[in-house]
Amino acid sequence: MNCRTAEEMVNRYMNHTLSVEETEEFLNHIQKCSSCYDELETYFIVHEALQQLAEDEGETALDFRKLLGQDIRRARRHIRTVKAKHFMGEFAVLLFLAFLAGFLLFVMMEAGGYL
Repeated sequence: MNCRTAEEMVNRYMNHTLSVEETEEFLNHIQKCSSCYDELETYFIVHEALQQLAEDEGETALDFRKLLGQDIRRARRHIRTVKAKHFMGEFAVLLFLAFLAGFLLFVMMEAGGYL
């Protein structure tokens, strides 16, 4: 991913509209590119500050960098969860196919029809 692509994804990241694959690619890029991370941080701070004003939370002071770190960790957990579910689904299908092949082999051998 290049910086231009990452910059175009900032708003979609903050609105949680990136796919899992896009999110992972975006997070990997900002982890390596301090310029893009700084841009994300700036947009994130503005977004959170505006949200805080809209919610009229009074004098509550927030640590926006900490919130961004939490958001990135949440996104990475989501990626791991989706990948684990995908892996488990594939594993279940393979296990079922292995069971089915074994069962068919057993039935054929019992019926006298050797391979």
